[in-house]
Amino acid sequence: MNVHGSLSIEKEPGRWSRSLSDGYLAVAAVGILSGIVVAYARTPMHLPGHKAIWWMTPVLAARLVTRTRAGASAGALATAMTTLLLGGRIAGGIVQFPLVILAGVVLDLGVQMGERHRSSLWRKVLLLVLAGLVANLICFVKRLADPIGAFFSTGNLDDMLIAGSLHAAFGCLAGLLGAGAGYALLRVRSASS
Repeated sequence: MNVHGSLSIEKEPGRWSRSLSDGYLAVAAVGILSGIVVAYARTPMHLPGHKAIWWMTPVLAARLVTRTRAGASAGALATAMTTLLLGGRIAGGIVQFPLVILAGVVLDLGVQMGERHRSSLWRKVLLLVLAGLVANLICFVKRLADPIGAFFSTGNLDDMLIAGSLHAAFGCLAGLLGAGAGYALLRVRSASS
């Protein structure tokens, strides 16, 4: 505890360090690779919201491993920019671009809530599953705003409910896979050091 006027030997942590910049570069690299996969990989599923598995899972895992505060946001930005530049459909064009970044912000908030409250591993995973659900539902809102190429029409409520449910399910799965991979990599890293 510092008393007013006394000298303190405590150093304030630097706002930016090499390890922090390396973490952000790693998350951005994962985001770029995810964007390439999303733009060029053709899956036989063709279901709404399934691309979350291809981008959200690795970005969330990279965010957990690097412990960068806004890592999922940076990864989502890199993914959306890469996909947009390569002609992919995740970003939905420049108008819906911020919604993909908002999905990354939701993932960051989920990780930070788990870290702040020092939750058990199962609670952290559950929190990230819910964050994945919300993040992919944000992408569903993006899809509603840009219905080009959608398999449903806004006048058909049943198709919209199916599409929203699939987005929610794939978001949960992406959150679960990302949390599982990230925490498994952290455990391996701590065991090896």
